[in-house]
Amino acid sequence: MLRDEPTLRPRLYRLPAEPLAADILVPAFRQSTSVRGAFGWFSAGWIHNLAPGLASFIARDHVQPIEFTIAPAIFPHERAALEHAVASPEEVVRRVEKEILAASRPDAGALANHAIDCLAWMVATDRLLLSIAIPTPGANYHPKIWLFSDGHDSVAVRGSANATGRAYEAAIEHMDVDCTWVSDCRVRAAKEMVDDWAAGRDPVLERTVPLPVALRERLLQLAPATPPEQASYRRAAQQTELSMAEPRGQRIFAIPEELQWRLGRYSHQGEAVGAWETAGRRGVLSMATGAGKTITALICAYRARQEHEGPFLLVVSAPTTALVLQWSSECARFGLTPLNPGPGTATGKDVIGNALHRLHSHRAGTVECFIVTNDALVTRSFQETLRHARETMPDLSIMLVGDEVHSLGTPSFLDRSPEFIELRLGLSATPVRQYDEDGTGELLSYFGDVVYEFGLDRAIGLCLVPYDYFFDIVHLESDEVGEFRQISERISRRVAAAGGFNARDTALKTLLIRRREVLENAQAKVEFLENIVSQMRLPRHLLIYTTSKNPQQMDTAARVLDERGIAYSRVTQTESSNKSRLANILDSFSRGDIEVLLAKKVLDEGVDIPQAKEAILLSSSTVEREWVQRRGRILRQAPGKTHAIVRDVLALPPPTDIRYEDLMLSAISRELDRVRAFGRYARNARDVLTAIQEIHRVYFD
Repeated sequence: MLRDEPTLRPRLYRLPAEPLAADILVPAFRQSTSVRGAFGWFSAGWIHNLAPGLASFIARDHVQPIEFTIAPAIFPHERAALEHAVASPEEVVRRVEKEILAASRPDAGALANHAIDCLAWMVATDRLLLSIAIPTPGANYHPKIWLFSDGHDSVAVRGSANATGRAYEAAIEHMDVDCTWVSDCRVRAAKEMVDDWAAGRDPVLERTVPLPVALRERLLQLAPATPPEQASYRRAAQQTELSMAEPRGQRIFAIPEELQWRLGRYSHQGEAVGAWETAGRRGVLSMATGAGKTITALICAYRARQEHEGPFLLVVSAPTTALVLQWSSECARFGLTPLNPGPGTATGKDVIGNALHRLHSHRAGTVECFIVTNDALVTRSFQETLRHARETMPDLSIMLVGDEVHSLGTPSFLDRSPEFIELRLGLSATPVRQYDEDGTGELLSYFGDVVYEFGLDRAIGLCLVPYDYFFDIVHLESDEVGEFRQISERISRRVAAAGGFNARDTALKTLLIRRREVLENAQAKVEFLENIVSQMRLPRHLLIYTTSKNPQQMDTAARVLDERGIAYSRVTQTESSNKSRLANILDSFSRGDIEVLLAKKVLDEGVDIPQAKEAILLSSSTVEREWVQRRGRILRQAPGKTHAIVRDVLALPPPTDIRYEDLMLSAISRELDRVRAFGRYARNARDVLTAIQEIHRVYFD
């Protein structure tokens, strides 16, 4: 029902600053069974702007054809499409349906991308009935009215904006909205006008005829390429400061029509949104990889913005450049124009300054979006700029989304957390910081408690593919065992002297890293990789993770792949710092041109590479979060992908070398913790458990 849409309310809209399409026209299409209109200028641009609502409208049964009464001056592309639709409707339907229909439902993106073809298809299938109003000589037909009805209630939208794309994007226009459940007198008057013009009842109208008649009688005129007044507005805007203040994308900030986030297989996203809102719009969502954390966060942001009358600023912080790229893509899908200001640069300052100027100039309804790295978020200059904006715009609402929020549990953020930001949302599959209880506590104190959890057990089969887990054991050499034992003894003495484990002891951290390095860099792992690669058929969509503690292991792995003639690419901080280069690498991997990705940590968090089917963990740390993220990289769904494979390589001392040594057995136990974590949800979980029991028998009995 129309009245159920929260944004459908009487209001005067100023275009292009205020979101008429997102607030009114798209929701009205979504709920209506009848759409009518009268317009002086008419183009396919309205289809592009209103595609999400239009897709919903034409996909439903029991809706009436859209009826527009338009002037006879038709733009060249639209005229050609209309002539073809009337002359050869069967051909138009056959040619166009493959492009704009996905299965049995129209796809909003396809409608937008093929707006001219969609126009022809709608006319050819009688989804759109066009009548041509022929004015008397010297007169002009130039109304701008939309009428929506659901059979009970109606909405009228009228003003100065035509049914063209540019009317909502660049022209200075105004549109007034009225709803029958508030007051029906002006809606009724608008309906009478549209009825009269559709029937040709007006002193300055000679007659009104259906489109086929107008074409047959050659009544259509060829209009200029664009409406003259819109072009004039555009030129004027470019000559003034208005072009600097023009809002970027916020006017169409909306939840994509195709998202089913309240009901169905992705209803957990609606549950998460509700939990965050119930908690006062603060809190952390603990959601498995692939569950749609980004989408859920943007839905939260949209709904928060809908309840705020003033300007709205969304700030997203992510730990890596790759994630910044990914967020930019998703924000654009929601109609935002995200900005990525770099820390401490003149360009970054200009970008921020211009965006805040737009917020200040347009105020109500304006939305801006910054996507920054964690390093940029914690800079004093960035936070002071946001603080100043908040102080000078009392009606400004700021929302912070911390992606992979566990990465913000460090002193650099916690010592300078922006308390002036009132809306806070943290996202992570693993929000608890392992071995850092204090950091976790402070992080949750700022963002709020974990308010919703969606674990791997629920995600597999829904938004992730099932997987098989295999682990292989290689043995440390005698000198590696000796080094491991020596470092372990030093760690034991330091912990005893401190009276317990101290997570902030930097010297202790160094020793732990050095001991871990022995396991991660075990020489036998190289031999294992050579053997397993030689046994493979040509690998495809394979990830190989090497240690981040020694570049030599990645070099050695690269040599093994070179010798086999396997196409691969490294993905390190060097590659990820170049956005276009990283995008090209991931695209080549998705297509299969690159068969293997060699990575250290860059692919651990959030990077979307759904085509990846298998991972070899040549080295893993003791951090559980890393295990979870690496597993998540290969569990995303992709066409033709039925399951994934994780192959883990454990470096353990030979059983005869360490019998009954507590320090060594403790290290083995930590390795088995990872095996249990991976095996718990694997398809072959029982086999994994049996193998673990055998290791226990060998080492611990």
